[in-house]
Amino acid sequence: MQRTLPTLLILFLLCTCVSAQFHAQRSPGGQKRPITVKDMQQWNQIRSEQISADGTHVLYTLEKDLGDPTAVVYDARAKTERRFERLHRARLSYDGKHLIGLLKPGMEAVKAIKLSEKKKAKDKLKAMDTLLVWNLEDTEPLLIPNVYSFKTGERWSGRYAYTTASALPDSLQKGIEKDAHRLVVRDFFNQDSFYLEGVKAYEFARDAPVIVAHQTAKDSSWEAGILRLSPDELVWDALSKNEGDYTNISLSNDGTQVAFLSSKKEAKDKQKPFFLYHWADDDKTAERISDDPEAWLDKSYRISDDRDLSFSESGEYLFFGTTPRRPDRDTTLLDEEIADVEIWTTEDARMYTEENLRLSREEKRTYLAAYRTQKGDFLQLGTPDLPYDYQANDRAGHYVMVYDDRPYSKQTMWEGGPGARNTTIIDLRTGKRTSMLDGEITPARWLDGGDFLIWYNPTDTTWNSFDPATARHHVLTTNETGTFYDEINDRPMHPRSYGYEGTLTGGNKFFVADRYDLWQLDPTGKTPAKRLTKGREQNIRYSLIDLEPENRFIDPAEVQLAGTFNQLSYEGGYGLLDLQTGTFTSLRNGPKTYGDFMKARNKDVFVYSEADFRQFPDLWLTSDLKDKGTQLSTANPQQADFYWGTAERYNWVDPQGRSLSGILIKPEGFDPSMEHALLVNYYERSSEGLYRHRTPVPGRSSINYSHYASKGYVIFNPDVIYRVGYPGESAYDCVMSGVLSLLSEGFIDKKRIGMQGHSWGGYQAAYLATKTDLFAAIEAGAPVVNMFSAYGGIRWGSGRSRQFQYEHTQSRIGGTPWSHFQRYYENSPIFTTDKINTPLLILHNDNDGAVPWEQGIEWFTALRRLGKPAWMLNYRGEPHWPVKTANRFDFQTRMAQFFDHYLMKKPMPSWMADGVPPIQRGKMLRE
Repeated sequence: MQRTLPTLLILFLLCTCVSAQFHAQRSPGGQKRPITVKDMQQWNQIRSEQISADGTHVLYTLEKDLGDPTAVVYDARAKTERRFERLHRARLSYDGKHLIGLLKPGMEAVKAIKLSEKKKAKDKLKAMDTLLVWNLEDTEPLLIPNVYSFKTGERWSGRYAYTTASALPDSLQKGIEKDAHRLVVRDFFNQDSFYLEGVKAYEFARDAPVIVAHQTAKDSSWEAGILRLSPDELVWDALSKNEGDYTNISLSNDGTQVAFLSSKKEAKDKQKPFFLYHWADDDKTAERISDDPEAWLDKSYRISDDRDLSFSESGEYLFFGTTPRRPDRDTTLLDEEIADVEIWTTEDARMYTEENLRLSREEKRTYLAAYRTQKGDFLQLGTPDLPYDYQANDRAGHYVMVYDDRPYSKQTMWEGGPGARNTTIIDLRTGKRTSMLDGEITPARWLDGGDFLIWYNPTDTTWNSFDPATARHHVLTTNETGTFYDEINDRPMHPRSYGYEGTLTGGNKFFVADRYDLWQLDPTGKTPAKRLTKGREQNIRYSLIDLEPENRFIDPAEVQLAGTFNQLSYEGGYGLLDLQTGTFTSLRNGPKTYGDFMKARNKDVFVYSEADFRQFPDLWLTSDLKDKGTQLSTANPQQADFYWGTAERYNWVDPQGRSLSGILIKPEGFDPSMEHALLVNYYERSSEGLYRHRTPVPGRSSINYSHYASKGYVIFNPDVIYRVGYPGESAYDCVMSGVLSLLSEGFIDKKRIGMQGHSWGGYQAAYLATKTDLFAAIEAGAPVVNMFSAYGGIRWGSGRSRQFQYEHTQSRIGGTPWSHFQRYYENSPIFTTDKINTPLLILHNDNDGAVPWEQGIEWFTALRRLGKPAWMLNYRGEPHWPVKTANRFDFQTRMAQFFDHYLMKKPMPSWMADGVPPIQRGKMLRE
């Protein structure tokens, strides 16, 4: 629907004040009811989907907000399913023939143990897990009690391993370290097993059935060692024995190489050096390869255990970390004799607060080094001048990037990121170091295969590449080629790109997106950019769908599955894209969202989900993506017992003549002749989510649309289009024009309109509260109300100054308080709080790392001083929003009570009427 906004005066004269009583009209049978917050806690969501290699079975897990998970295995042949309650970390073996997971005690049992055992509860619960292993062709699963952990092959089948309590008699367990357990390795198809006592760690090779374990020593019974169980042998081979304290086991992908570290047993130094060991499949035992580090490592440096060992994709390189000795604490002084002071300087590269958050990482900072396994020598890659490193996916290729962004970090305080950096590329074959575009904004990524670096430059909106082989930089696109930057960017910052979409087989071509289309780019710069789709002409956005997660490359000779999104109708779809011809064949599209695509590894069998506002994204199975196929999950059959609603697009024209859009949710049984309560909720632009399902779950920060619609509310989510420098006014113009247009429709009660927003939405709600009395109640979560004090604040989650946010990003002021004083003043609700007449509920937690808690306090104390009706919720110790299950439940309950009182004429709850003083907090649950 679309309306041209009448004047305010005419609109309000036309509006009537008829009280709407929703649910007076019941559905046939009269059995439906509104969704409560408790109901939302029992709503299932689908997680951890897998399809077997042959497509005969699909595994997924149903997870509730409060309750135990249920793993479901669907048999596509028999069209039956089997459910396993309380099965955690459920997965199919690589060949898809077995289910494996941990059966944990139920939620109520865990609660009882925690209440009765107190301090011992954690250890007791650890020993209560049971490993479930089920051959999908058998009737019943194998259950193995008292299992601590388990592993299966990532890309191979046949064996699995788990740790359990020692099988030795109590008298023989003395001397075994507390965190060491019995490791059992079993064959999926029989009961053959190989075991080791006293195992602290174990690892699988990615691509081969090879297992390596770290066994601790036990008096004279056995020595500490690293042992390997190979695919064809029935014994554990010792790769190393009694060589100190072992740690950091790593295997090459094919299992033919093993590496680990050890240190001297008697070494008490917290910065002790480690020795590096390497074993290859033709060696009898592992060789200590780091005995002569002076040849390649500074004398003040050591090999560290603070970086995990890792082999390159090919196994040619073994990566590890080195570090210098850092200052030790003076152990001759007492704590009270040491001054605990922070010294901040204006010339620090990063804010001290940011460095504090990075402290634990910096204390464990290592510089990347490599052992060349074929040459048998070492390369030191990272240095104090270039301390950070970036490697290709799977550590493929022969190059490594090392870089330093510290010389340019200071200006990111007010400019935001990404910042510039100094970068060097190292050829691992020769050790040659090549500098690359120092001082440029190059947040580059390696193309899969590791042969080229690519990046989007936000300053000149071009895609770029760097070829390490030729040391040449190539500009691959210009604005004449196409529009690769965000076309609707309304922030005072350089626009972002629409993203990278994948690498072609061979690693010598890659895909990027613009607002509509997919483009093929050549990182060598030899061939021009090629547009593959024709979405711009049809207002359709294309994206590639990855059906082969193991294979990072896209084969240009194969037809690819691609998703579509109509940017006019907001309808989703998918089809087949021929990369060589650019031909797209639509398979399905409509007023739905499609997702969760999977393909069986060895057969053309597919899983996907389909959803809209009413339809939950259940899973479907098909052998032909043109056909809808078979619905294999019904995650929430209880939905039929509740009132729901419908979602539609709402269009209007604002007083400036702009065509605006939003989402309008109408309750079930909506009667346009009645006046309904309205809840307004928004952030920036949300209307593209028209056909998204809103699963009823107790969220952290926002109203749940399904929940409130079931109670009879109309919900409106308008898009906001911003003008730089006027974020509050922009929100007012867009939101108020949309609400007034809705009022002209005649089905909204102008006395029962509420608004809710969180964070940036909370700021906008606070701003609107100072400009209009139209709203009967407003909830504002974590709102910024004073842009002056907030500008100088810290985002404690990152330690960064908030300056960049106001000058360039979301707050959109476009300058500093001293250059744009009036904008900061006019956009700060604190200075017009006296104009507020609307009851307010504020959520702001004392551990908020995004918006300073003091913002909520500033506003609440001003409201309190002015005698305005306001309540503030602080979930102690929680971050930007409530995270704990009980806190989310509590917040959603109180917010619903707040709105129900003011918009649905429900009685005021006692916590609003009488408050909850500290002496009653956590003891009396006031409703």
